[in-house]
Amino acid sequence: MKRKLPLILSILCSITVLFSQEKVETTSWYTSADTKGYISIQKVNTTDDTNTVTTVKTRVNSKFGNEVLDFSLSTVCDTDKLVSPSELSFNGTIDSNMKSVVFIGNRLKKDKKASFWNFKGDFMDQATTDPELKPYFPENHNATLRIPNRTIPTFNLWAIIPNLPFDRKGTFEFNTLDETKLYVKKNQTVNYLGTTKVDINGENTVLHKFVHLSNGKQPNYYWVNNDRELVQVLLDNKYTFTISSKKAALQVAVVNIKN
Repeated sequence: MKRKLPLILSILCSITVLFSQEKVETTSWYTSADTKGYISIQKVNTTDDTNTVTTVKTRVNSKFGNEVLDFSLSTVCDTDKLVSPSELSFNGTIDSNMKSVVFIGNRLKKDKKASFWNFKGDFMDQATTDPELKPYFPENHNATLRIPNRTIPTFNLWAIIPNLPFDRKGTFEFNTLDETKLYVKKNQTVNYLGTTKVDINGENTVLHKFVHLSNGKQPNYYWVNNDRELVQVLLDNKYTFTISSKKAALQVAVVNIKN
C-alpha cells in the first residue's frame, strides 16, 4: 500500500488541477453580401486559480475588392483584455498572387514600450507538419521583430469591442498588426458614439455604436447589443458583415473550406 500511495496522490493532484480550470468558448459567425464571404470569431477563456489565458481564433474567407483573404489566425493572450498577445499562429492566403503560407510567432521579451517577437514560417506546400521531422527541416523564413505594446491583430478587434464600456468619455487606444503582412499600424482609436436604431435582418433594433479611426483610412463602425454581442460591422464604408450562423457562412464561402 505504501508503494501505491505516491501514485494515488499523483492521480488526485491531476484531477484537482483538471477541475480547477474553467474553459468558456463562444463563436460568432458573420456573413457579407458585399464580400460574398464570411468571418468567424471564436473566443476561448481558460481560467485557473492564478490567471486567465484567452485565445482568439479568427477565420476570414472574404473578397475585398479584387483581393481574396482566406486564412485562419489563432492568438494567445495573457489576459482577457486581449491587448497583450504572446503567441500567433497563421495559416492561409496573404496575397491572391502568392501561395498559402504558415507561420508561428512567439513573444520573446516584453518591456514597458515594446515586445520582441520571433516569427518562423514557410509556404504551406513546403512546410513540414510532422513534429518528429521538424528539427531536421527548419522553416525557410525566420525573423525577429520589435512590436509596440498594445498591438493586436486587425480582426481581433471584433472580439475586443463588445467588452468596451458604453461610455462616450473613454477612448480605447491601440496599434494593429496586419496579419497578412506583419506590418504595424500605429495610433488607432475606438470611441463609443451612443445608441442608434439599425435594421438587422429586417428587424429594427437599438444597438450601441462604436467607431474605429485610423490615419489615412475610412472609419470602421461596429454595432453591439445590450448582451455584449457584436451584431454588425461596416469596414471601409464598403463592406457590411452581419451576425449570422455557421450554416449560412459556409454556404457563402468564397473558397473551399479548409478543415
